[in-house]
Parts: sequence; C-alpha cells; structure tokens
Amino acid sequence: MARLTLDERIAKEEQKLKQLKAEKHAEVQRKKEKERAIETRRKIILGGMVVKYFPQFNELQPKTSKDEEYIEFEPFANFLKEVRNKENGNKTHEKGTVSQ
Repeated sequence: MARLTLDERIAKEEQKLKQLKAEKHAEVQRKKEKERAIETRRKIILGGMVVKYFPQFNELQPKTSKDEEYIEFEPFANFLKEVRNKENGNKTHEKGTVSQ
C-alpha cells in the first residue's frame, strides 16, 4: 500500500473530525429531545391534576394570538399566584400576571 502524502493524511483526519462533530451533534440533539419529552410529560401530568381538582379551568381554550391567550388565561395565572402567595405566607400582590 502506498504511503499517503501529508495533504492526504490531513484530509483524512479532517474527514474523521467532521464525522466526530456530526456524531456529537446527534448526541446533543438526542439528549435535548429526551429532556423535552420529560418536560412535556411533566406538564401533562400537572395539567391533568389541575383540571381534576379545578375542572372549571378545563374550559379555558388556547387562542389565536398571545394577547388573546393572555386575556383568557389571566384568571388562572392570578389564581396560581394567590395559591403560591398563601403557600409562601406572602400577603402582597404582584403587578402583572401571565408572562408573555
């Protein structure tokens, strides 16, 4: 087998590096997807618990704009803030509601 030139060896190593970077990127993406799936599952469980004990919130519907959703979900956000404030012993009220 003929010995590779220095330029050929560099090109071969650059190709290996490119492959390793692609593998690393794929690994990072898999990790992010797994974390998103866990977060989504957590939100589904929490949402299920909320509507189980507060079925009136099940009537809230997503809207076509963030401004409309803000208006629709503001009472729910305020309710949750009140619960949190009572839990923390905080009697002060926050300005603003749902973060956009």
